[in-house]
Amino acid sequence: MSASVRKAELRTRTGLLALAVVACVAAGAMAGCGDEETSQAGQAQASPDEPVDISGTDPLGQMIGGSVAPLAMCSDWNGGSEPERLATIEDIRTQLAAQDSGITAPELTDEEATEVFDKACEPSWGAGFRLYKLYARAAGFVDLKREIEERQGG
Repeated sequence: MSASVRKAELRTRTGLLALAVVACVAAGAMAGCGDEETSQAGQAQASPDEPVDISGTDPLGQMIGGSVAPLAMCSDWNGGSEPERLATIEDIRTQLAAQDSGITAPELTDEEATEVFDKACEPSWGAGFRLYKLYARAAGFVDLKREIEERQGG
């Protein structure tokens, strides 16, 4: 086997491994697996009964084409305040829910998106994950997650 074939095979395997890691992180975040202390800490920051005013708050990440959705990463998420995080979720949600496309896709609530991002962005090796990719993959499973929670009684 030539060196170029071995390098191509190694790149393919590395790419597949990276894709599998991202998929596992997103699926794990949606499944609710993880450290209970982390979940409780996230809930302590803001009560779901108390709305957070994000008007005038800039979302996290580098702006391109009027949105941060394509470039916002976990490193931005980890360094942001709660209003900035909520503004980022809203920006990503708006960009991924294409209007007038004729296609309907489920949207994550602020709480669901926050849970996904918190869990996926917690490890230091997740700093480069793109938030919109995590959101899109989680949205693909959100209907199933909600149905399972409903059948389990909450």
